[in-house]
Amino acid sequence: MPEPAKPARRRTRSTRRAILEATQALLFELGADQLTIRRVEERSGFKAPTIYHHFRDKTGLIDALLEERCAELYAKLCRVPRRPDAVAYLLELARAYLEFGLANPGQYAPRAESAELLPSAEAARKLVFRALAEACTSRVQRGQDPEAAFQAVWAVLHGVVALRASRPDHPWRPELVGLALRTIERGIVGPEELPR
Repeated sequence: MPEPAKPARRRTRSTRRAILEATQALLFELGADQLTIRRVEERSGFKAPTIYHHFRDKTGLIDALLEERCAELYAKLCRVPRRPDAVAYLLELARAYLEFGLANPGQYAPRAESAELLPSAEAARKLVFRALAEACTSRVQRGQDPEAAFQAVWAVLHGVVALRASRPDHPWRPELVGLALRTIERGIVGPEELPR
């Protein structure tokens, strides 16, 4: 039986959680550009030294929040059952990504251009890239660059989620998700030559 968490450890976890929740709320309300440690301090009730103790700076706060979301996304992708049909499996992964992204629109906070990929984001990327490589080899797609194909899939999926998050008031069509998945299937892993 695991030993119960020590009071200090519980306090550390609850402090960290409160700071992250305050950060998330501020990101939703103000956006990343307006997020400051002072505002997190005011919202969370914890002083700046405590915030800096848990997170090195504003970027560290955003990264910790995004890593949590990416870990949830990765767990969701890992629950997608493997299928014998590589394309069907890829499309189920894409659907899971869209469902997660549309349910969690606040996960898209900007990061520094030079920032390394977060660990869970890298794990999710590798999982989808492997599925895409299998899907491409299972169809006649001579000359398809797997990295270019991955970037195209990413652009379609991220585009749907980011646009819906940034324009929630727009009258998005219900068939958008299905059309995006068909675009991936036909245009990226489908036949090399589409009819003219």
